[in-house]
Amino acid sequence: MPLWGRILVSAASGALVGFVGAAAHRMGVQWSIPYGLVLSFLLLGISTWSARARSGSAGVGFHLIASGAVTMLILQMSTQSRAMLIFGYTSDSYTFFMQKTGIIWMLGMVALQVFMLLLLPKRWFDVPDRRIR
Repeated sequence: MPLWGRILVSAASGALVGFVGAAAHRMGVQWSIPYGLVLSFLLLGISTWSARARSGSAGVGFHLIASGAVTMLILQMSTQSRAMLIFGYTSDSYTFFMQKTGIIWMLGMVALQVFMLLLLPKRWFDVPDRRIR
């Protein structure tokens, strides 16, 4: 597949991860068991690893842009009564995770992708060619 095709796949997977993560990150926060946040970060990590293995740093860049753009679009489209992504509020009647999960998702999404791009060695993303014998 040509480079532009691999980058397009990376951007599409980033957009999909941004949407699914924005929808799933709040699962379990009402019981202070943020399993949705953990699963969203796991999905993001797998997708970012695939983007870097598929098309290098350019793929991670487009993955980051697409996932951030979709998540910000969801944040912009929310209303007071219908919000998929709640960006932090303060109240004594809600748990820490209920108040801060949106902020943790937004900042952690960027931090995880930048971490995987800049701090992890390139050899972790090399996938050997599979040849049919």
